[in-house]
Amino acid sequence: MQTHAAIRRAGGRLSREDQRRLGDILQRVYDDVVRQGVPDRFRNLLGELDGERRESGAAQAAAPGEAEARHTPEPDRFVAAKGLPHDKGSN
Repeated sequence: MQTHAAIRRAGGRLSREDQRRLGDILQRVYDDVVRQGVPDRFRNLLGELDGERRESGAAQAAAPGEAEARHTPEPDRFVAAKGLPHDKGSN
């Protein structure tokens, strides 16, 4: 049974030439998407979100204890499950 696994694993790999071609295609697609920029609708939504964040920040400054209780991020379950140290600054 080990021989079947080895054959299956090797059969799924791409040659270096195929990997290079795929990488070139993906890079061209990525470059096209980046050149398109952000649609106006998304810019407007981001502007609204930024405005809400500013209002939330003002509310938090007015009542720090109450605002913090509402906006406390949920702990990362993956980090807790793996027993890794949790970096509070990354949230």
